[in-house]
Amino acid sequence: MVVLVVEQRFVVHARDTPTVMRRFALIVVVAVAAGAGCGGTTIDGGDLEDEIIEDAEREGLILDAADCPSPDAEEGETFECTVTVKGEDRQLEIEQRNDDGNVSYELGPLLEGKAGSDAGGDEASVRFVIDAVYDDVTALCDYATPRFRKEIARQESCASAVLAEYDHLLEDYEVSIDEDRAAASDGERTVTLERQRNGSWLITDVR
Repeated sequence: MVVLVVEQRFVVHARDTPTVMRRFALIVVVAVAAGAGCGGTTIDGGDLEDEIIEDAEREGLILDAADCPSPDAEEGETFECTVTVKGEDRQLEIEQRNDDGNVSYELGPLLEGKAGSDAGGDEASVRFVIDAVYDDVTALCDYATPRFRKEIARQESCASAVLAEYDHLLEDYEVSIDEDRAAASDGERTVTLERQRNGSWLITDVR
């Protein structure tokens, strides 16, 4: 049975995977029974990656990526996830709260950090977006502004429209950045991007 408790400054909800407690802004405590294999309970690294990315976005920080291991659950132990902020890899310490798969982490250092604040960091972040779309062209739907995504989709799903329109995007390309606007071009096709208020870069057009 899952028990949900809500207190001041705490939001409690349930999931069916190993759980995460965050200690920044709103502290979210998730109480569930974690799945156990023949060797005991294991932290689900994939679910943890999703949690970190979603939590960071709620705090106004867009992560390029998160990469977490799936260690055995053991109270008091710590491990690290690698998070990419504007093209810069940084380590995020994860603390195991108990043997049931409950963990905690502090996003404050990432929110307060200056990762990618210079032109080099911006170019790395732009290149991360372009390369992600090159690896999977449907990722264009994830990295497009809402206006451009709507323009792409029209009357069908964005992914279907992208697959019908593009076989791939840029591979060998040059990046130019002018304050809050950027362009990546291979001489035949140009992808334009715009910096968002949270510092991330989203695609505004492909020509």
